[in-house]
Amino acid sequence: MPNNKVLIPLNQSELSLKIVPSVEKFFPPADNELILYYVTNPPRHAGFGAPDLGAGYVPRPGDESVKPTLHPIYATQQEDSIKAHVEAELTPLTRRLREKGYTVSIKVGFSRDPEAAILRVITRREIDLVAMSTRAQVGVTRFFFRDIANTLALKSGIPVFLVNPHEA
Repeated sequence: MPNNKVLIPLNQSELSLKIVPSVEKFFPPADNELILYYVTNPPRHAGFGAPDLGAGYVPRPGDESVKPTLHPIYATQQEDSIKAHVEAELTPLTRRLREKGYTVSIKVGFSRDPEAAILRVITRREIDLVAMSTRAQVGVTRFFFRDIANTLALKSGIPVFLVNPHEA
């Protein structure tokens, strides 16, 4: 049974996935459980969805009161849809990692502040290490653009394994 929990923060960028080969190289499956943590903005609000007219429902003459109409779509439904999409998108990666012997799980978080969301997961799930790719920005670029990796290294209280994918 793995004794280390390794959190791998992800988003829709290809950059975020570039950490995986380094994790496979340096962290053996027998000792490490991998938690793929996908962070995205929460849905803005509930809305209304159009009915699926291709479902085969045809109103009969005089049935105007029961015609398909717009129905509410709640934020929780949007979150469930995003979670399902992320899990489907990560299925090839999780399958490959499991075939190599890793224990892998996927967690999806919704937050406008990814650093705070990742720090909460670190605390709640008792994470031992964070592994992620970084652009390794320096100088003025780092001053103007947030660097999540740097924030985690300073605030997490646990080791943060960073890889610059352009140098790996």
